Amino acid sequence: MASPSNPRKEESHIGLTRTHSGKNHFDEKLSAFRKFEPGSGVKAMPAYFLPPLPQQSNILKSLTRRIAQTYRDCNPDFMYETTRNPRRVLTKPSKGVKNEGYDNENSDYILYVNDILGIDSGHQYEVQDILGAGTFGQVARCTNLKTGEVVGVKVVKNKEAYFNQSVMEVKILEWLNEKFDPEDKHHILRLHGTFIHKRHLCLVFELLSVNLYELIKQNQFRGLSTNLVRVFISQILDSLCVLKEARIIHCDLKPENILLKNLESATLKVIDFGSACHEQETVYTYIQSRFYRSPEILLGLPYTTSIDMWSLGCIAVELFLGLPLFPGSSEYNQLSRIVEMLGVPPPYMIEVGKSGFDFFERYIDSEGNRSYHMKSMEQYSQERNTNEQPSKQYFSATTLPELIRSYPMPRKSMSKPEIDKEMKNREIFLNFVQGLLNLNPLERWSPHQAKLHPFLSGGKFTGHFVPPTMRGPGYSSAEARNLPVNGFGLAPICLTKP
Repeated sequence: MASPSNPRKEESHIGLTRTHSGKNHFDEKLSAFRKFEPGSGVKAMPAYFLPPLPQQSNILKSLTRRIAQTYRDCNPDFMYETTRNPRRVLTKPSKGVKNEGYDNENSDYILYVNDILGIDSGHQYEVQDILGAGTFGQVARCTNLKTGEVVGVKVVKNKEAYFNQSVMEVKILEWLNEKFDPEDKHHILRLHGTFIHKRHLCLVFELLSVNLYELIKQNQFRGLSTNLVRVFISQILDSLCVLKEARIIHCDLKPENILLKNLESATLKVIDFGSACHEQETVYTYIQSRFYRSPEILLGLPYTTSIDMWSLGCIAVELFLGLPLFPGSSEYNQLSRIVEMLGVPPPYMIEVGKSGFDFFERYIDSEGNRSYHMKSMEQYSQERNTNEQPSKQYFSATTLPELIRSYPMPRKSMSKPEIDKEMKNREIFLNFVQGLLNLNPLERWSPHQAKLHPFLSGGKFTGHFVPPTMRGPGYSSAEARNLPVNGFGLAPICLTKP
């Protein structure tokens, strides 16, 4: 069904970088040492210098583990101090060229193991390791020196644009945490605090576990069971319901931004609100990671929280398949994959969208009816001066129903009743994701509507689900007009850049 190659390795993502090498560097043999041999010109160490060793023990390993004792045996005046340990640098490049040597050429703060971030004695954090790095800066695993709590600290790049965007992220998270999810029940990342360190804005978050992409990777890019997909999607939808009520658009929903709380449970948290915005403040047009980018963004239309529902549909299918549904290599390639699988968007989207006629041509038949066809790769490349390449096909199926129905069974030896039950579950799942992957954002299901689907609710499925019209916060245009000008109703954040 799928090509053995992995589209994930060809993707250029916004955000954290990925390492695809599975090589275990600790398995490499050390070649800098050789076994002592008599007559080799190397003098053997006198026996009285060696600490007591168990029989058949490796001398080099024992000396390494007891290096401090070995030094004291050689020199009784030797005193070991942790301050003599070389500091391991975590940031690359590690040469200080900006901000009085604290920052590298990319304006990233140069982090070292055991660095102390923060100056307030109650809120100082010791750096343990790096968790990730991207366009915004870095996330470090740290320990609160006062409480001992292990947290994630996001160290934002020392650039005004990133600083300002991160201040918006703080505003949004504080608003969501305090007003919409004060009891931490809706799977939204918890922000513990903020501070300035060496001209860098630092955000302190709860520490979470692996993300859904890493989970799929650990499963060797095989799909998850429909039951586990249901558990995960229910939680993500719960957080999207809160965002809908708050009129917040996440703008970058993808498997990398959905993390397990720990490895002992299937509880999730939605993270990375660095691209998020209010529905009334949709300033940016180049948003969403490409694999999960909605048709309205690709076509240059105004957007709402509906774009997150498109991303959720892509994520749901990816969890089921183990591979991205639309692994586009460019904007054109992304849209062409969507059109090949789901069809042409409604005419109004092409006509109103700023980029609609970049991708489509209009045809009028003899009766005056208009229709649209996607431009060929050659025509688009010539007109836009790009070098588009043919789509690499990862699935033999060409439609969404065929793709889900033909996916291999979870087990080879399944009985007829088990196969029938699995296929029935797939039909329910198919109907569910079709509601999320509606090309028309005006008809695409809202999070509250999607939560009512039998795939999640367990209700009886009759072959087609028609969601009820929703009312309440996030759905009333009159309510939107009464919102404060800044969209949040918050006092200015108490952060000043020195």
